[in-house]
Amino acid sequence: MSRKYQMYSEEFKLSVIRDYYSSGMSKRACVRKYGLSCDALLRNWLRKHENVENVVPLQSEPIDEEMANRSKDDYKHENAQLKKRIRELEKALEFSRLETLARDMMIDKAEEYFDIAIRKKSGAK
Repeated sequence: MSRKYQMYSEEFKLSVIRDYYSSGMSKRACVRKYGLSCDALLRNWLRKHENVENVVPLQSEPIDEEMANRSKDDYKHENAQLKKRIRELEKALEFSRLETLARDMMIDKAEEYFDIAIRKKSGAK
């Protein structure tokens, strides 16, 4: 039995990653939404594109409306967008914290295993 592998464009991959980070949905839900073959595919994309600057943009789209001309619905919509933005930034921050923790644990284990100091001493020149 032979398998046919689906090829995805970089634009599609980045749009899936952006949607995953911005929506706060689980990996499994994102895989189901886009019809991907498995969770591992999404995890690989996330790992491959973790250092891409525009995956989670730091600034949302600018709003060009005058404040005097805005309705209550506009304010509600903006409030919802800001809450969504806060959630995605909190998720990115938590990911960064976990990444730092994992790196520190790896260095600790390497120092213990090889019995050498890897971290730079604070007083070193």
